[in-house]
Amino acid sequence: MDSVRLATITLCALLLACGGGKDAAHPAPDPSASVDAGEVEPEAGTVDAGASERPFAGSAAEATQLITEAVDKKQEALAKCVQQYRFRKHLAHEKVSINIGIDQEGRLMGVTLPKGKDDKELSACAQNELRDVVFPRSHAGVITLTRTFQEMVK
Repeated sequence: MDSVRLATITLCALLLACGGGKDAAHPAPDPSASVDAGEVEPEAGTVDAGASERPFAGSAAEATQLITEAVDKKQEALAKCVQQYRFRKHLAHEKVSINIGIDQEGRLMGVTLPKGKDDKELSACAQNELRDVVFPRSHAGVITLTRTFQEMVK
């Protein structure tokens, strides 16, 4: 009888540890929790699909190199954004720098200008051009790449 009792206790412990029945694995939604229409909550245990497609950089130097190469491929599109900015601001000959921030998961954090030179249209244009670029994941934290555009005199 002791072995049956031990087996029953062990089975109950396993069921509790594994989450029990169907209701424990799929709890009813919390009515107080709100989700914006269009916002999709990832299921527990799922991984960002884009994360598995991103290369992993073993060092900060390698991450910076991979980010630079990816941004180089968008150089012409970024130059068009800068050209529109120069035209809009009447700054035909001014050197323009933009800062591109990439987090350790390889996601574009944003595009900014140096302090005191904010321009939402230029930032939005550059960010739009870089939104589909696959940047590397790394353990380097946030990496900021600065791109400077100078007028080319022929």
